[in-house]
Amino acid sequence: MTLSLCAGCAESGRTRYEVPSPPVGAPLAAEVDPFIGTAADGMTFPGALVPWGMASPSPHTKLTTAADALEGVFVNGGYRHGDPQIHGFGLTHLSGVGCPDLGLPVIAPTSGPTPTSFEVYGSAYRSEVAYAGYYGVELSDMDVVAEMTATPRTAVFRFWFAQGQPAHITLDGARGISWVRNQADLEVLGPNEIVGSAAFGGFCVSGGGGRLYFVARADRAADSFGVVEDGTVSTETRATGDAMAFWRYEAAPPEPVVMWVGLSWVSIEQARANLDAEQLPFDEARDAAAMVWQQHLERIEVAGGSDEDRVRFYTALYHALIHPSILSDVDGTYPIFTRDQTGQAGGETRYTVFSLWDTYRTLHPLLTLVYPKTQLEIVKGMQDMTLHANAPPKWELIGDEVQPMVGDPALIVFADSYAKGLTDFDLGPVYDVMRDAAKREEHRPGDTEYLDLGFVPMERADTVWGPVSTTLEYALADWALAQLAEALGRNDDVPGLLQRAESYRGLYDDETGTLRPRNADGSFLEPFDPDAIEGSFALRLGGPGYVEGTAWQYAFFVQHDVDGLIALHGKQAFVDRLTWVFDTDRFVLWNEPDMAYPYLFTFVPGAEHHTQRQARIAMERFFGRGPDGLPGNDDAGTLSAWFVFSAMGFYPVTPGLSEYRLGSPLFERITLRLSPDHHDGETFVIEADGNGPDSVFVTSAALDDQPLSTPVLSHQAITRGGTLRLQMSQTPR
Repeated sequence: MTLSLCAGCAESGRTRYEVPSPPVGAPLAAEVDPFIGTAADGMTFPGALVPWGMASPSPHTKLTTAADALEGVFVNGGYRHGDPQIHGFGLTHLSGVGCPDLGLPVIAPTSGPTPTSFEVYGSAYRSEVAYAGYYGVELSDMDVVAEMTATPRTAVFRFWFAQGQPAHITLDGARGISWVRNQADLEVLGPNEIVGSAAFGGFCVSGGGGRLYFVARADRAADSFGVVEDGTVSTETRATGDAMAFWRYEAAPPEPVVMWVGLSWVSIEQARANLDAEQLPFDEARDAAAMVWQQHLERIEVAGGSDEDRVRFYTALYHALIHPSILSDVDGTYPIFTRDQTGQAGGETRYTVFSLWDTYRTLHPLLTLVYPKTQLEIVKGMQDMTLHANAPPKWELIGDEVQPMVGDPALIVFADSYAKGLTDFDLGPVYDVMRDAAKREEHRPGDTEYLDLGFVPMERADTVWGPVSTTLEYALADWALAQLAEALGRNDDVPGLLQRAESYRGLYDDETGTLRPRNADGSFLEPFDPDAIEGSFALRLGGPGYVEGTAWQYAFFVQHDVDGLIALHGKQAFVDRLTWVFDTDRFVLWNEPDMAYPYLFTFVPGAEHHTQRQARIAMERFFGRGPDGLPGNDDAGTLSAWFVFSAMGFYPVTPGLSEYRLGSPLFERITLRLSPDHHDGETFVIEADGNGPDSVFVTSAALDDQPLSTPVLSHQAITRGGTLRLQMSQTPR
């Protein structure tokens, strides 16, 4: 099977180019549609990469401007489906995040005169093709077909130019996706090598940034080369600031030009070492990328359901394996967190892009269950971050703490990983740092009042974003810290931490059924509208007292003590209010705080059918097959991981607790291939007899032929292997 890529080849005099499908051994790579999430608010990108890869060559259609940001318009992955032009291909990207950054350097293939600006190397395009590990497109204004793939730290391009015309390959170090631009340092070493670095930063306004280093090579020597500095073309070999470098071919060769760009966050020398270690011919690199995706995607095998269901599932799993991303070089060198130093990871890999406020909920639990080796490396990296910075990370980006969100989320990731058997790291020193940091105002804004009053009052709203949300996040983090204290035998710490974990109780308002803002004197905020939403700047959207949501999106955000919250409401009132949230369209899933809501019904015996119905409704309503197929920012794979769990039929309501709540699987059969190094069993199988679009209710469940008495699966029951058999029906039992 081949896919046509070059619709305009006939008029350009080029032979029609056909893109091979993934190799025979990698059918799941073709089940991935990287264009899902590239429209609306998904903020994903369609380019090529391998799982957790540092290099991610992908097209850019728009750079977000300050005016765009004031209007709440962002293109944070560099690409927006349907934009009229492609402006080159950036090499580093963030998937689904809420602010623009990285995206550098940019590689632009062109025909005709030497391009002197971002605008000049823009081109209309057509015939886009993408699957896991590959992206290709025809730049119709340039008469160029551009293909790209990747190894872990190297981007690989193949450019097919129209014969007989002058052709250029331009490396633009000045215009990535981030707010920091025009800070490149480039040197052309010859007709087929360019080296340099480029600055990035300003993530969500608060990120300090840094530099990316690169070495670019081409397999065909250029006829001439030079630089463009501040829009002026020169035959010089060095340029800084607003700088580009280029190779020029006086007449495009009949064969394509292959280009490799090795990357490093440490130095040019390290980028060259990465390139030397990973440089492969284009076809070999593309097939290798597809094969490694196959190996990772086939860890979960699904059967039944529609073709569209399979594409949605494997694309979600693909998106969940983009971040965290490789930070360390092939020899283990990496930038140390919050310090201007480098460390050495030895034979392990260090990672970056820790969007922890988002990812602690679904992404890290998914990696812990399905990819425990990688999650253990991630946890060891978080251990190093915590010890180096004397505080746990919150939102780490390339060794920098950018802190755009609230809470203390790293504690939850540590607790969840540890509870589920990933204990091969030195928890004691990490626990000591996290416990002490939890008492410091500089680490936990509002901590003074939180520890004194039991909540963050609204008087702190000018310095603490969302006092209610912040209180709830601290309470969950303190519960997680208590679980770690128990595991370490630090019994004296446990009562105080569990008392702090009950801080949500002081915010409960029985009259409205919400967790309501309080003033320092204990009075509730007046006036109070639980549906209020405010904030003209998109990054600070939320009702008074809340972070990126309303009172209803936080009303049931007590995932560590759902039984305690139910007791405050009363069982029937809890079910009625939660049902009302769904019936009145107050469950949104475009953001994280309410994403566990469908599964909370399982805490009330007899109400499980609500979970089964609402989980299936949410999968169909919020996750589509097209470019707008995500309900909001994917947040480094968080929403996609929610879909993966839900489609398998179980969900980690309480990260840090070694259990999952049953829902309603999307497929008739799901086979989870377990890890021989971390699990006792080989496979865990879920069979949903009679499943279908209308048969969403579970009328009976048996684990290894033994009836399941509650809608709960332990982590141990899954990882020892076995079969969960569900009987599905169109009506609840």
